Amino acid sequence: MSCNWSDLVRSAVMFFDDNGFMLELMVAAVLFTGWLDRRRHAAVRVPVALIALVCLSVAWNAVIPENTWTLIAQYMVYFAASAVLLHWCVDVRWSQALFYMVAAGTLQHFAFRGGRLMAAALHVFGGTPESWVDYAYPVLLVPMYAIGYAAFVRPLRGRRVENLGYGLILPLLAGMSLCVSVFTNVFNTLAADDLTGSTYTVFALFDLVNCVFLLALLREIVDRERAEEDSNVLQRLLEQQKAQMEQSKETIDLINVKTHDLKKQLAAFGDRIDPDEIEELNGLVDIYDSSVRTGNEALDVLLKQKALTCERRHIPFNRMVDGRPLSFMRPTDIYALFGNAIDNAIEANDGMADDAGRYIDMDVRCRRGMLAIRVENPYAGHLDFSDGLPRTTKGDDRYHGFGVRSIRMIVERYGGTMAIDADGGVFRLTALIPLNRD
Repeated sequence: MSCNWSDLVRSAVMFFDDNGFMLELMVAAVLFTGWLDRRRHAAVRVPVALIALVCLSVAWNAVIPENTWTLIAQYMVYFAASAVLLHWCVDVRWSQALFYMVAAGTLQHFAFRGGRLMAAALHVFGGTPESWVDYAYPVLLVPMYAIGYAAFVRPLRGRRVENLGYGLILPLLAGMSLCVSVFTNVFNTLAADDLTGSTYTVFALFDLVNCVFLLALLREIVDRERAEEDSNVLQRLLEQQKAQMEQSKETIDLINVKTHDLKKQLAAFGDRIDPDEIEELNGLVDIYDSSVRTGNEALDVLLKQKALTCERRHIPFNRMVDGRPLSFMRPTDIYALFGNAIDNAIEANDGMADDAGRYIDMDVRCRRGMLAIRVENPYAGHLDFSDGLPRTTKGDDRYHGFGVRSIRMIVERYGGTMAIDADGGVFRLTALIPLNRD
């Protein structure tokens, strides 16, 4: 029984030694792409793809003799086949499939090199027999993949690579990744008799550091692509709000003219209408004729519009606003900053089950050379935060949640800081902008 178990383990190690690269590459690819949307019939496609890759590896090792040139061709074929089958199984474009395979190939090599170094260290410093290195290596891959996942894979989860508009950068990274895998493994073949020597150790450490740098570079590409996408969305949002501000100003001006004329006509009726009805009509007109004078025209237009919205939704809108210090800001930035803040407050109030608990408090004033802005409102439920900002409750971070981000972007554009506090069912947005700026 023990003999059979020993033979089974030996056979498994030999199979892994022959096909380890493909198996390791498959694990790395699953780690990077396991969360992506799959194509139709994925329950069939994925097992077929995995079996096909294993069969390719077994067939190659059985038919193709191993030398320097076939080793180079082997890795190129494995890489290409994996990219094709990834595109077949996962709903990604070809450029995305190439990116994920570059990342997977680099992670595989990172785990391979780290596992080999730790196995050699067990032999040199731990006194384990050299024959145990091949048995220890598959086990040591587990912590290396765990480190790679925590450092490089997990930060990219949920962040789809949509538009890789960097010219030749991605193909060059793919070539670099292949070169790292190909030529370092050629070196392994040439140095097979001295896997614990100083030359091999120095080269292996250099190789491991290269993998870390390459994985960090891939992560930076995704971060920059996401930042550019967010910037484009925010820019389009600001342009839409600029057009909305112009339309709102025209609408408010028209309402002011019409209500002024209507009040004159009501006064002309005199005693011909019941005084109570006249008072009621005047009260309704006053809702639209209530002037907002903060000392800043853009803010006046916005507050008039939002006050009407709050009146219609039965949300008390309490405000103490001095708009005169806002003269240094562009009207579009004023409209976007305060408009997004009030819109978020209105949306939070709409989620309140008790109408009596609804309110919006807004305070804008100068304090010790700073423009202090505070918007407070109640909210229901639980808020999750990411990077100091509340995550959207609409279920799609890619297309929602830009309101608060645009507020922070505008505040920082003027050298200020923004903070958000949500505690006890009360949401507070506070911004401080210096008034004396170089």
